[in-house]
Amino acid sequence: MRGRRTRRRGVVAALLALPLVLAACTVASTLPEVAPAASGPAVEPAAAPADAAGLDVTGFVLEGADPGLVAASAASLDVVGVDGVLLADDGSGVGSGVGSPSDDALAQRDAAHDAGLTAQLVVSNFDEGLGDFSEAVAAGLLGSPDHRAAVVASLAADLADGGWDSVMIDLEGMSGDETAGLTAFAAELRAAVGPEVRLDVALQAATTPEGYADLGYDVPALASSLDHLTLMAYDEHGPWEADDPGPVGSLDWTAQAVDALTALAPADQVVLGVAGYGYRWGGDEPAAQVSDAAARDLAGAAASTWQDDVGEHTATLADGGVVWWSDARSLAVRVDLAQRLGIAGVAVWSLDLSDPVELAR
Repeated sequence: MRGRRTRRRGVVAALLALPLVLAACTVASTLPEVAPAASGPAVEPAAAPADAAGLDVTGFVLEGADPGLVAASAASLDVVGVDGVLLADDGSGVGSGVGSPSDDALAQRDAAHDAGLTAQLVVSNFDEGLGDFSEAVAAGLLGSPDHRAAVVASLAADLADGGWDSVMIDLEGMSGDETAGLTAFAAELRAAVGPEVRLDVALQAATTPEGYADLGYDVPALASSLDHLTLMAYDEHGPWEADDPGPVGSLDWTAQAVDALTALAPADQVVLGVAGYGYRWGGDEPAAQVSDAAARDLAGAAASTWQDDVGEHTATLADGGVVWWSDARSLAVRVDLAQRLGIAGVAVWSLDLSDPVELAR
């Protein structure tokens, strides 16, 4: 799943800026990640785990993360989304030299199966050289029927013979130029694997229906081919806005993005992506993404504040820096929001950054 995020074997994604959408199409700067704290202030306890009864719950995990993270959250999950598999630079396929499921990814798949969970393979246009998602890679795939056929065949083989149960399409940083190709790719993948296999797509957030079209998504057409539309409702703010710290994904902004999406697709196909991480700005250290544990460690003795209207924590650090983060308490609020909105579920990015997922099922 998207955020401006660390992904694949510790590579740090370049972080981009676009107003009102979750990700951008041009590279800004690569930001360092603050390593998760070994210990830190405890998670503020909730009265009881949030009630996720009836919701589909996904936990995303980087292929190189500790597979034990899956076991720690397994009782609350239905799906483990493994990030994953990369497209070739020209979009012509996936392969052992490019991004076919690595041994690390297979270990996460096995951890999911050991816990009785669905193992979902996430395929993306992330470019490790660029350090972010690449429109050129997406265009190379989506604009060529031959390239689409090759990737569809590879993913279908992973499902038939590779032990994977599901696929998520995670193509980001696109524009309306890729809309027709993405619609065709989703339909072609569905035709290849049949109606029983779970196929999902990750969508960058927009606050208007037109905004989704601008990002390359024909939402009604995708909904007709795929099972779930996972809305990445995070990265409303980040260190790319050097002088404007703010929530990773505020409740009002999230609700606007869900409203715009459910104007285009059935609510029971929408899954709400939830951040399990934070960002810091300013002070003596470089701007960075931080895990939930690291955010609490940074806040330390500083007076952190829970913002009810936002559903996140914030603190001003001793060096003048600012940190915002979305943790287990934030997830509980968004589980409640998903229940009230009548959508299909929630998905946490990502288990290697977030607090363990603990929900009542």
